[in-house]
Amino acid sequence: MDVPGVIVVDTSVAVEALVAEAPCHEGYANLLAAIRKQGVMLAYCELLEAELVEAAYTWDIRRRYPRDWRARRRAQTLHRLEARERRILPAWRALAGENQSIVVPVRAVIDTSVDFVTDCGLGSYDAVHLATAFRLQAPILTHDRFMAQAAAPAIKVVTLREDVV
Repeated sequence: MDVPGVIVVDTSVAVEALVAEAPCHEGYANLLAAIRKQGVMLAYCELLEAELVEAAYTWDIRRRYPRDWRARRRAQTLHRLEARERRILPAWRALAGENQSIVVPVRAVIDTSVDFVTDCGLGSYDAVHLATAFRLQAPILTHDRFMAQAAAPAIKVVTLREDVV
């Protein structure tokens, strides 16, 4: 299925664009705004929304407790100063243009994602995002170096990373 004027966004970029403290926040926020201004539709697998909530939930915990953040997160006794997970989905949907984006169901890309797990060693979440790009035959916008390397040269990769060829 060839969809012109579409770019697939993975979670690494969405987090960078939405979390002001993220290292590449400004770059990806500006890039996504420029992409939208050009009339390119953002596409993503529905899994991205669940990943965004998880990433937002752990953002502050990882920075406050870098050595034992996993244990602290699992304890579920943390008082978080910010409830990013409550704000991130509305922010993402506004950024993506809730009614002007393509949301691909996980079920539609599962079979292909299995190949990326077994052939490329990608984690299941990354494999799902890459399978989404393959399904749509669209470039993928990622900040994940390993995914970018797995995607190229079969799929065009767009990234702000300098360590990806």
